[in-house]
Amino acid sequence: MDRLINAFTRRGFVAGAAAAASMGLYAAGLGGHGMAKAAPALATDYALLDVVPSSADETLDADVVVVGCAGAGLNAASASATAGAKTIAIDRAPNIAATNACNTAGIWAIESSEELKYDSHITQQWAFDFIWSGTHYQSNAGALRNLLRASGPGMDLIIDAGTPLMYPFADDADPEQIGILNWGGHVYMVSGPERAEFLQGMIDESGAESLWGCEVTNLLADNGVVVGVRMVDSDGKTVDVKASNTIVCTGGFIQNLDLVAKYYGGARMYGAGSPYNDGAGIQLCQAAGAQMGKNFSTSINELGAANAKSSDFIVGNVAETPLFCLPLFGGLFLNGQGIRFMDESKMAVSTMYCGEPLLRESTYYVILDQALVDTYSTNKITGFMSQSAIDNMAPVVQMSFAGVTLTSMPDKLAQGIEEGWVWKGETLEDLAEACGLTKLPDSVAAYNDGAGAGEDNDFFKPVEFLKPIEQGPFYAVQLDVAAWLTLGGIKCDEDCRALDAENRPIPGLFVAGADADLWAVPYFEGGSAQGFCVASGYLAGLTAAGGDIKQV
Repeated sequence: MDRLINAFTRRGFVAGAAAAASMGLYAAGLGGHGMAKAAPALATDYALLDVVPSSADETLDADVVVVGCAGAGLNAASASATAGAKTIAIDRAPNIAATNACNTAGIWAIESSEELKYDSHITQQWAFDFIWSGTHYQSNAGALRNLLRASGPGMDLIIDAGTPLMYPFADDADPEQIGILNWGGHVYMVSGPERAEFLQGMIDESGAESLWGCEVTNLLADNGVVVGVRMVDSDGKTVDVKASNTIVCTGGFIQNLDLVAKYYGGARMYGAGSPYNDGAGIQLCQAAGAQMGKNFSTSINELGAANAKSSDFIVGNVAETPLFCLPLFGGLFLNGQGIRFMDESKMAVSTMYCGEPLLRESTYYVILDQALVDTYSTNKITGFMSQSAIDNMAPVVQMSFAGVTLTSMPDKLAQGIEEGWVWKGETLEDLAEACGLTKLPDSVAAYNDGAGAGEDNDFFKPVEFLKPIEQGPFYAVQLDVAAWLTLGGIKCDEDCRALDAENRPIPGLFVAGADADLWAVPYFEGGSAQGFCVASGYLAGLTAAGGDIKQV
């Protein structure tokens, strides 16, 4: 008898200004991209039901059903259908333009048809050795090996759809000169609805059927085998989709603060992407007996930070959200006790990989004096930032900062004070009392001693970033981590089959993208967030359709 399992996705690829401008829209808060607000989630308790009445209004049949149709899902659906399987893809978003697939900057991929034109292309062996050894063997070696096999074919689905892309590796560029990120970079030249036409066309051309505005509420199971899903469609009808294999790829859980706190040590982290990345897919799989993995990392927002108390919420247009850009200037950071906790210059020169120290503290504070406020608000950003920071920034950040003066900073400080996430004091002692950071005066004094001596004996920050905090009034700006997505999810085998606590595949259930356990801690290879989503989608789709990635 059928049962219901009740339960219910980088940025540095740019080498040219046009591409950077295209990417900048996403980095600036998805402006103009039609990102939909989340519809209210349907009530569900994620419990396993022993008996299911025949209550669906309609039943559909397929070979493969894909839950989630963004970066991983569109590749899963296209790969499955191209392999000959009758495929239905379901997403809560109203259309593909409202998914992250149409708003990311680019994809790190290897051995695509475009890369293979050049002798200097990244090989599967080189990428495997680089990532597996570089992560100190944390990565699931079997899955990593197959993701690299799937990377090129998955990327080619997007290329063959005619999607306008730019390739930083073109003209046989020297890898040592362009860097690994660009060496595998496939950069989108269009975004939002314009990109959506190509990606929807890719799905349609494959023969897969895509259903938008539909929410999957349950997995269907028969004697321990997942046999499809139950959904509520855009008209409110209950529909059962029966399928031999189900692929879940709903984009992780960046929008679910409870799950973020649960799996990230109590931390707060906020995302600017799709509101549907709320962990529904992961909870679907868990209700089916799937085991959560142990690795959780993130690809943080290269433009800065967030604060839920702020009416601006998260970094967007840098001129309009200047306080959220402060971490990239490499100033003084304190934790909730008023104690320094890192070499802050790393946020300026290695932003994409700096999520771990910030997540460890969750909430942190950037300390300013009036001299810094005056500098930041009257000079172009590129005039006061360290050259090493500018040189190491993702080009999209460079383009966002070019020619910008943060003239709104004084007004934004006043706004933050009114909203309760910025504090001001005429003296450091006044500031400490106002914001509750009891050790702030001693920490600032020690920091100033290092700045005066030109040597940071606490965290060895380069002298070019040591700016004393001396001229009152003083400010403390409370910030939280802003990120693109959660990285870490359901354990899976080498072909993206979901695993239970005993590492046994759950029959009929696959997991891909940010819902899967594919990444190491810390986040290692820039661009692999989107790159592994595309590759795992292709791998899961092909395998669910009966194919073998080793034969591609």
